[in-house]
Amino acid sequence: MLGAVIGGVVSAGSMLLVAIAIAIAGWFAADAGRYGDTRDAVRVGADAWLLAHGAGLDLGTTTVTLMPLGLTLVCVYVTYRVGVRAAVRSAVGGEAPELRAVLSAAGVQATVYAVIALLTAVLTAEQRAESDLMRALLGGFVLALLAGGTGLLAGSGQGRALLARGPDWVRPVLVGAAGTVLLMFAAGAVLVATSLLLDFGTAATVLSRLHTDGPGGLTYTVVGIAFVPNAVLLGGAYLLGPGFAVGTGTLVSPTAVILGPVPAFPLLAALPDDGATPTWTTALMGVPVLVTAVAVILSARLSPVRRVDRAAMRGLGAGLLAAALLALLLGLAGGAAGPGRMAQIGAPAWSIFLAAAVSCGGGGLLGGAAAALWARRRSDDTVSTAGTAAG
Repeated sequence: MLGAVIGGVVSAGSMLLVAIAIAIAGWFAADAGRYGDTRDAVRVGADAWLLAHGAGLDLGTTTVTLMPLGLTLVCVYVTYRVGVRAAVRSAVGGEAPELRAVLSAAGVQATVYAVIALLTAVLTAEQRAESDLMRALLGGFVLALLAGGTGLLAGSGQGRALLARGPDWVRPVLVGAAGTVLLMFAAGAVLVATSLLLDFGTAATVLSRLHTDGPGGLTYTVVGIAFVPNAVLLGGAYLLGPGFAVGTGTLVSPTAVILGPVPAFPLLAALPDDGATPTWTTALMGVPVLVTAVAVILSARLSPVRRVDRAAMRGLGAGLLAAALLALLLGLAGGAAGPGRMAQIGAPAWSIFLAAAVSCGGGGLLGGAAAALWARRRSDDTVSTAGTAAG
Protein backbone atom coordinates (compact mmCIF):
# COMPACT_ATOMS: atom_id res chain seq x y z
CA MET A 1 0.00 0.00 0.00
CA LEU A 2 3.03 2.28 0.28
CA GLY A 3 3.06 2.59 -3.50
CA ALA A 4 -0.59 3.73 -3.46
CA VAL A 5 0.18 6.36 -0.81
CA ILE A 6 3.13 7.64 -2.84
CA GLY A 7 0.97 7.61 -5.96
CA GLY A 8 -1.65 9.77 -4.26
CA VAL A 9 0.98 12.26 -3.10
CA VAL A 10 2.71 12.42 -6.49
CA SER A 11 -0.45 12.69 -8.60
CA ALA A 12 -1.97 15.42 -6.43
CA GLY A 13 1.20 17.26 -5.43
CA SER A 14 2.79 17.42 -8.88
CA MET A 15 -0.12 19.20 -10.57
CA LEU A 16 -0.72 21.42 -7.54
CA LEU A 17 2.90 22.59 -7.72
CA VAL A 18 2.63 23.15 -11.49
CA ALA A 19 -0.49 25.30 -11.02
CA ILE A 20 1.23 27.32 -8.29
CA ALA A 21 4.37 27.74 -10.40
CA ILE A 22 2.35 29.06 -13.35
CA ALA A 23 0.51 31.49 -11.07
CA ILE A 24 3.77 32.78 -9.57
CA ALA A 25 5.29 33.19 -13.04
CA GLY A 26 2.23 35.10 -14.23
CA TRP A 27 2.25 37.30 -11.12
CA PHE A 28 5.90 38.16 -11.52
CA ALA A 29 5.56 38.74 -15.28
CA ALA A 30 2.73 41.22 -14.68
CA ASP A 31 4.33 44.49 -13.53
CA ALA A 32 7.26 42.59 -12.01
CA GLY A 33 5.15 41.53 -9.04
CA ARG A 34 4.41 45.07 -7.84
CA TYR A 35 0.88 44.14 -6.73
CA GLY A 36 0.35 41.68 -3.92
CA ASP A 37 2.98 39.22 -2.81
CA THR A 38 4.07 35.64 -3.44
CA ARG A 39 1.46 34.26 -1.05
CA ASP A 40 -1.32 35.77 -3.15
CA ALA A 41 0.09 34.11 -6.27
CA VAL A 42 0.33 30.78 -4.43
CA ARG A 43 -3.34 31.09 -3.42
CA VAL A 44 -4.35 31.83 -7.01
CA GLY A 45 -2.59 28.71 -8.28
CA ALA A 46 -4.02 26.55 -5.50
CA ASP A 47 -7.53 27.95 -6.05
CA ALA A 48 -7.26 27.19 -9.79
CA TRP A 49 -6.22 23.61 -8.97
CA LEU A 50 -9.15 23.26 -6.58
CA LEU A 51 -11.53 24.74 -9.18
CA ALA A 52 -10.39 22.01 -11.57
CA HIS A 53 -11.69 19.49 -9.02
CA GLY A 54 -15.09 21.17 -8.67
CA ALA A 55 -14.41 22.79 -5.30
CA GLY A 56 -15.79 26.16 -6.38
CA LEU A 57 -14.57 29.51 -5.11
CA ASP A 58 -16.53 31.82 -2.81
CA LEU A 59 -15.39 35.41 -3.43
CA GLY A 60 -17.80 37.00 -0.97
CA THR A 61 -19.97 38.87 -3.45
CA THR A 62 -20.12 35.98 -5.92
CA THR A 63 -19.33 32.30 -6.25
CA VAL A 64 -17.36 30.79 -9.14
CA THR A 65 -18.10 27.16 -9.97
CA LEU A 66 -16.99 26.98 -13.61
CA MET A 67 -14.29 24.32 -13.83
CA PRO A 68 -11.22 24.85 -16.05
CA LEU A 69 -11.56 21.45 -17.70
CA GLY A 70 -8.22 21.79 -19.48
CA LEU A 71 -6.50 21.65 -16.10
CA THR A 72 -8.89 18.91 -15.00
CA LEU A 73 -7.95 16.75 -17.99
CA VAL A 74 -4.24 17.18 -17.26
CA CYS A 75 -4.86 16.13 -13.64
CA VAL A 76 -6.80 13.10 -14.88
CA TYR A 77 -4.00 12.10 -17.25
CA VAL A 78 -1.25 12.49 -14.66
CA THR A 79 -3.23 10.50 -12.08
CA TYR A 80 -3.94 7.78 -14.65
CA ARG A 81 -0.25 7.50 -15.61
CA VAL A 82 0.78 7.36 -11.95
CA GLY A 83 -1.68 4.50 -11.46
CA VAL A 84 -0.32 2.62 -14.47
CA ARG A 85 3.28 2.97 -13.30
CA ALA A 86 2.39 1.92 -9.76
CA ALA A 87 0.68 -1.23 -11.04
CA VAL A 88 3.52 -2.09 -13.42
CA ARG A 89 6.16 -1.64 -10.71
CA SER A 90 4.23 -3.82 -8.26
CA ALA A 91 4.10 -6.59 -10.88
CA VAL A 92 7.84 -6.49 -11.67
CA GLY A 93 9.61 -9.56 -10.32
CA GLY A 94 6.39 -11.29 -9.30
CA GLU A 95 2.85 -12.13 -10.29
CA ALA A 96 0.31 -9.51 -11.28
CA PRO A 97 -1.63 -8.18 -8.26
CA GLU A 98 -5.07 -9.61 -7.60
CA LEU A 99 -8.20 -7.61 -8.30
CA ARG A 100 -8.89 -7.05 -4.59
CA ALA A 101 -5.40 -5.64 -4.07
CA VAL A 102 -5.80 -3.35 -7.10
CA LEU A 103 -9.12 -1.99 -5.85
CA SER A 104 -7.69 -1.44 -2.37
CA ALA A 105 -4.73 0.44 -3.83
CA ALA A 106 -7.13 2.60 -5.87
CA GLY A 107 -9.06 3.45 -2.71
CA VAL A 108 -5.88 4.35 -0.79
CA GLN A 109 -4.53 6.50 -3.63
CA ALA A 110 -7.87 8.32 -3.95
CA THR A 111 -8.06 8.90 -0.19
CA VAL A 112 -4.56 10.40 -0.04
CA TYR A 113 -5.37 12.60 -3.04
CA ALA A 114 -8.61 13.77 -1.42
CA VAL A 115 -6.86 14.58 1.87
CA ILE A 116 -4.32 16.73 -0.01
CA ALA A 117 -7.17 18.56 -1.76
CA LEU A 118 -8.89 19.15 1.58
CA LEU A 119 -5.69 20.42 3.24
CA THR A 120 -5.06 22.72 0.28
CA ALA A 121 -8.55 24.19 0.61
CA VAL A 122 -8.05 24.72 4.35
CA LEU A 123 -4.59 26.29 4.08
CA THR A 124 -5.47 28.66 1.23
CA ALA A 125 -8.81 29.84 2.65
CA GLU A 126 -9.17 33.48 3.55
CA GLN A 127 -12.02 35.91 4.00
CA ARG A 128 -11.87 37.20 0.42
CA ALA A 129 -11.69 33.79 -1.29
CA GLU A 130 -12.30 30.28 -0.01
CA SER A 131 -13.15 26.93 -1.55
CA ASP A 132 -15.86 24.58 -0.38
CA LEU A 133 -14.14 22.00 1.82
CA MET A 134 -16.53 19.11 1.20
CA ARG A 135 -16.55 19.66 -2.54
CA ALA A 136 -12.75 19.76 -2.55
CA LEU A 137 -12.63 16.48 -0.63
CA LEU A 138 -15.25 14.77 -2.78
CA GLY A 139 -13.91 16.14 -6.08
CA GLY A 140 -10.38 15.01 -5.31
CA PHE A 141 -11.54 11.56 -4.24
CA VAL A 142 -13.74 10.97 -7.30
CA LEU A 143 -11.12 12.18 -9.78
CA ALA A 144 -8.35 10.09 -8.22
CA LEU A 145 -10.56 7.03 -7.84
CA LEU A 146 -11.71 7.06 -11.47
CA ALA A 147 -8.42 8.09 -13.10
CA GLY A 148 -6.04 6.34 -10.72
CA GLY A 149 -8.24 3.25 -10.47
CA THR A 150 -8.44 2.98 -14.26
CA GLY A 151 -4.65 3.30 -14.45
CA LEU A 152 -4.16 0.59 -11.84
CA LEU A 153 -6.57 -1.73 -13.64
CA ALA A 154 -4.85 -1.10 -16.97
CA GLY A 155 -1.32 -1.46 -15.63
CA SER A 156 -2.07 -4.64 -13.70
CA GLY A 157 -3.97 -6.31 -16.55
CA GLN A 158 -7.05 -6.76 -14.34
CA GLY A 159 -9.09 -4.40 -16.51
CA ARG A 160 -8.65 -6.56 -19.58
CA ALA A 161 -9.34 -9.67 -17.52
CA LEU A 162 -12.62 -8.17 -16.27
CA LEU A 163 -13.75 -7.42 -19.80
CA ALA A 164 -12.78 -10.94 -20.92
CA ARG A 165 -14.91 -12.50 -18.16
CA GLY A 166 -17.96 -10.40 -19.01
CA PRO A 167 -20.58 -11.04 -21.70
CA ASP A 168 -19.40 -10.65 -25.31
CA TRP A 169 -21.55 -7.54 -25.82
CA VAL A 170 -19.99 -5.50 -23.00
CA ARG A 171 -16.77 -4.56 -24.76
CA PRO A 172 -18.37 -3.41 -28.04
CA VAL A 173 -20.91 -1.33 -26.12
CA LEU A 174 -18.24 0.34 -23.97
CA VAL A 175 -15.94 0.95 -26.94
CA GLY A 176 -18.84 2.25 -29.04
CA ALA A 177 -19.90 4.68 -26.30
CA ALA A 178 -16.33 5.88 -25.71
CA GLY A 179 -15.79 6.26 -29.45
CA THR A 180 -18.98 8.29 -29.76
CA VAL A 181 -17.93 10.66 -26.97
CA LEU A 182 -14.47 11.12 -28.51
CA LEU A 183 -15.90 11.76 -31.98
CA MET A 184 -18.41 14.25 -30.55
CA PHE A 185 -15.52 15.98 -28.79
CA ALA A 186 -13.65 16.11 -32.11
CA ALA A 187 -16.72 17.46 -33.90
CA GLY A 188 -17.14 20.15 -31.23
CA ALA A 189 -13.46 21.05 -31.59
CA VAL A 190 -13.84 21.45 -35.35
CA LEU A 191 -16.92 23.63 -34.84
CA VAL A 192 -15.19 25.90 -32.30
CA ALA A 193 -11.96 26.14 -34.32
CA THR A 194 -13.87 26.99 -37.50
CA SER A 195 -15.92 29.65 -35.71
CA LEU A 196 -12.77 31.18 -34.22
CA LEU A 197 -11.00 31.25 -37.58
CA LEU A 198 -14.00 32.95 -39.20
CA ASP A 199 -14.03 35.57 -36.42
CA PHE A 200 -10.29 35.70 -35.78
CA GLY A 201 -10.30 39.46 -36.26
CA THR A 202 -12.86 39.84 -33.48
CA ALA A 203 -10.76 37.73 -31.11
CA ALA A 204 -7.65 39.79 -31.92
CA THR A 205 -9.58 43.02 -31.38
CA VAL A 206 -10.84 41.83 -27.99
CA LEU A 207 -7.31 40.91 -26.94
CA SER A 208 -5.92 44.26 -28.08
CA ARG A 209 -8.59 46.20 -26.20
CA LEU A 210 -7.53 44.47 -23.00
CA HIS A 211 -4.22 46.35 -23.35
CA THR A 212 -2.19 43.27 -22.53
CA ASP A 213 1.55 43.25 -23.11
CA GLY A 214 3.58 40.11 -23.83
CA PRO A 215 3.30 38.53 -20.35
CA GLY A 216 -0.33 39.60 -20.02
CA GLY A 217 -1.18 38.13 -23.40
CA LEU A 218 0.56 34.90 -22.43
CA THR A 219 -1.48 34.77 -19.22
CA TYR A 220 -4.72 35.21 -21.15
CA THR A 221 -3.60 32.47 -23.53
CA VAL A 222 -2.97 30.03 -20.66
CA VAL A 223 -6.36 30.84 -19.12
CA GLY A 224 -8.01 30.45 -22.52
CA ILE A 225 -6.40 27.04 -23.06
CA ALA A 226 -7.67 25.91 -19.66
CA PHE A 227 -11.24 26.54 -20.81
CA VAL A 228 -10.94 25.19 -24.37
CA PRO A 229 -12.44 21.77 -23.40
CA ASN A 230 -15.43 23.63 -21.89
CA ALA A 231 -15.94 25.45 -25.20
CA VAL A 232 -15.55 22.21 -27.18
CA LEU A 233 -18.13 20.41 -25.04
CA LEU A 234 -20.54 23.32 -25.40
CA GLY A 235 -19.97 23.02 -29.13
CA GLY A 236 -21.18 19.44 -28.77
CA ALA A 237 -24.29 20.73 -27.00
CA TYR A 238 -24.87 23.00 -30.01
CA LEU A 239 -24.62 20.02 -32.39
CA LEU A 240 -27.06 18.01 -30.28
CA GLY A 241 -29.70 20.73 -30.63
CA PRO A 242 -30.53 22.13 -27.17
CA GLY A 243 -27.53 24.45 -27.31
CA PHE A 244 -26.10 26.31 -24.34
CA ALA A 245 -26.26 29.55 -22.39
CA VAL A 246 -23.54 32.18 -21.96
CA GLY A 247 -25.36 34.14 -19.29
CA THR A 248 -28.84 34.25 -17.82
CA GLY A 249 -31.55 34.52 -20.49
CA THR A 250 -29.22 33.64 -23.38
CA LEU A 251 -29.31 30.77 -25.86
CA VAL A 252 -26.91 29.58 -28.55
CA SER A 253 -28.38 26.79 -30.67
CA PRO A 254 -28.71 25.81 -34.36
CA THR A 255 -32.25 27.20 -34.47
CA ALA A 256 -31.90 30.40 -32.43
CA VAL A 257 -29.22 32.68 -31.02
CA ILE A 258 -30.18 35.05 -28.19
CA LEU A 259 -27.22 36.96 -26.79
CA GLY A 260 -26.69 40.07 -24.75
CA PRO A 261 -23.41 41.66 -23.70
CA VAL A 262 -20.70 39.05 -23.14
CA PRO A 263 -17.38 39.42 -21.29
CA ALA A 264 -14.31 40.58 -23.21
CA PHE A 265 -12.72 37.15 -23.52
CA PRO A 266 -11.07 36.12 -26.81
CA LEU A 267 -12.51 32.59 -26.78
CA LEU A 268 -16.05 34.02 -26.84
CA ALA A 269 -15.37 35.38 -30.33
CA ALA A 270 -16.44 31.92 -31.54
CA LEU A 271 -20.05 32.70 -30.58
CA PRO A 272 -22.40 33.22 -33.55
CA ASP A 273 -24.06 36.54 -34.21
CA ASP A 274 -27.21 37.39 -32.31
CA GLY A 275 -30.51 36.87 -34.13
CA ALA A 276 -31.95 34.41 -36.63
CA THR A 277 -29.74 31.52 -37.74
CA PRO A 278 -29.19 30.32 -41.32
CA THR A 279 -31.34 27.39 -42.43
CA TRP A 280 -28.32 25.15 -43.01
CA THR A 281 -27.30 25.16 -39.33
CA THR A 282 -30.16 22.80 -38.50
CA ALA A 283 -28.40 20.16 -40.61
CA LEU A 284 -25.59 20.16 -38.04
CA MET A 285 -27.88 18.25 -35.69
CA GLY A 286 -27.31 15.22 -37.91
CA VAL A 287 -23.64 15.09 -36.87
CA PRO A 288 -24.30 13.16 -33.62
CA VAL A 289 -26.26 10.53 -35.55
CA LEU A 290 -23.42 10.13 -38.03
CA VAL A 291 -20.57 9.96 -35.50
CA THR A 292 -22.45 7.41 -33.36
CA ALA A 293 -23.08 5.20 -36.36
CA VAL A 294 -19.39 5.35 -37.29
CA ALA A 295 -18.28 4.58 -33.73
CA VAL A 296 -20.65 1.61 -33.46
CA ILE A 297 -19.60 0.20 -36.83
CA LEU A 298 -15.94 0.38 -35.81
CA SER A 299 -16.59 -1.13 -32.37
CA ALA A 300 -18.58 -4.01 -33.91
CA ARG A 301 -15.33 -5.38 -35.32
CA LEU A 302 -14.37 -6.45 -31.76
CA SER A 303 -17.17 -9.01 -31.67
CA PRO A 304 -19.06 -9.15 -34.97
CA VAL A 305 -22.56 -10.63 -35.08
CA ARG A 306 -24.72 -11.46 -38.08
CA ARG A 307 -28.11 -11.03 -36.45
CA VAL A 308 -29.39 -7.54 -37.19
CA ASP A 309 -31.55 -7.33 -34.05
CA ARG A 310 -28.68 -8.21 -31.70
CA ALA A 311 -26.28 -5.83 -33.40
CA ALA A 312 -28.86 -3.04 -33.37
CA MET A 313 -29.47 -3.53 -29.64
CA ARG A 314 -25.73 -3.32 -29.01
CA GLY A 315 -25.62 -0.11 -31.01
CA LEU A 316 -28.59 1.29 -29.09
CA GLY A 317 -26.89 0.46 -25.79
CA ALA A 318 -23.70 2.21 -26.90
CA GLY A 319 -25.68 5.26 -28.00
CA LEU A 320 -27.62 5.53 -24.74
CA LEU A 321 -24.47 5.11 -22.68
CA ALA A 322 -22.79 7.80 -24.78
CA ALA A 323 -25.80 10.07 -24.17
CA ALA A 324 -25.42 9.65 -20.40
CA LEU A 325 -21.67 10.36 -20.60
CA LEU A 326 -22.21 13.46 -22.74
CA ALA A 327 -24.83 14.79 -20.31
CA LEU A 328 -22.41 14.21 -17.41
CA LEU A 329 -19.51 15.92 -19.18
CA LEU A 330 -21.65 18.88 -20.19
CA GLY A 331 -22.80 19.18 -16.59
CA LEU A 332 -19.15 19.57 -15.63
CA ALA A 333 -18.50 22.06 -18.45
CA GLY A 334 -20.94 24.66 -17.09
CA GLY A 335 -21.30 26.68 -13.94
CA ALA A 336 -21.12 30.19 -12.57
CA ALA A 337 -18.30 32.41 -13.86
CA GLY A 338 -19.15 35.57 -11.97
CA PRO A 339 -21.96 37.77 -10.66
CA GLY A 340 -25.16 38.78 -12.44
CA ARG A 341 -25.73 37.25 -15.85
CA MET A 342 -22.50 35.25 -15.70
CA ALA A 343 -23.96 33.08 -12.93
CA GLN A 344 -25.40 30.78 -15.61
CA ILE A 345 -23.11 29.26 -18.23
CA GLY A 346 -23.58 25.83 -19.76
CA ALA A 347 -26.19 23.47 -21.13
CA PRO A 348 -29.21 21.87 -19.42
CA ALA A 349 -28.07 18.34 -18.61
CA TRP A 350 -31.53 16.75 -18.80
CA SER A 351 -32.32 18.30 -22.19
CA ILE A 352 -28.89 17.24 -23.43
CA PHE A 353 -29.49 13.66 -22.32
CA LEU A 354 -32.88 13.48 -24.04
CA ALA A 355 -31.53 14.95 -27.27
CA ALA A 356 -28.43 12.73 -27.17
CA ALA A 357 -30.53 9.64 -26.41
CA VAL A 358 -32.55 10.28 -29.57
CA SER A 359 -29.59 11.22 -31.80
CA CYS A 360 -26.97 8.82 -30.47
CA GLY A 361 -29.49 6.04 -29.85
CA GLY A 362 -30.78 6.33 -33.41
CA GLY A 363 -27.27 6.47 -34.80
CA GLY A 364 -26.33 3.42 -32.74
CA LEU A 365 -29.29 1.46 -34.10
CA LEU A 366 -28.37 2.34 -37.67
CA GLY A 367 -24.69 1.63 -37.11
CA GLY A 368 -25.36 -1.72 -35.43
CA ALA A 369 -27.70 -2.86 -38.21
CA ALA A 370 -25.21 -1.77 -40.87
CA ALA A 371 -22.39 -3.62 -39.10
CA ALA A 372 -24.46 -6.82 -38.95
CA LEU A 373 -25.39 -6.62 -42.63
CA TRP A 374 -21.73 -6.03 -43.51
CA ALA A 375 -20.61 -8.99 -41.37
CA ARG A 376 -23.26 -11.18 -43.02
CA ARG A 377 -22.17 -10.12 -46.49
CA ARG A 378 -18.51 -10.81 -45.74
CA SER A 379 -19.40 -14.22 -44.34
CA ASP A 380 -21.45 -15.07 -47.41
CA ASP A 381 -18.62 -13.92 -49.70
CA THR A 382 -16.16 -16.08 -47.77
CA VAL A 383 -18.40 -19.16 -48.06
CA SER A 384 -18.95 -18.50 -51.76
CA THR A 385 -15.23 -18.15 -52.39
CA ALA A 386 -14.49 -21.34 -50.46
CA GLY A 387 -17.14 -23.24 -52.42
CA THR A 388 -15.77 -22.02 -55.74
CA ALA A 389 -12.23 -23.03 -54.75
CA ALA A 390 -13.41 -26.49 -53.67
CA GLY A 391 -15.28 -26.98 -56.95
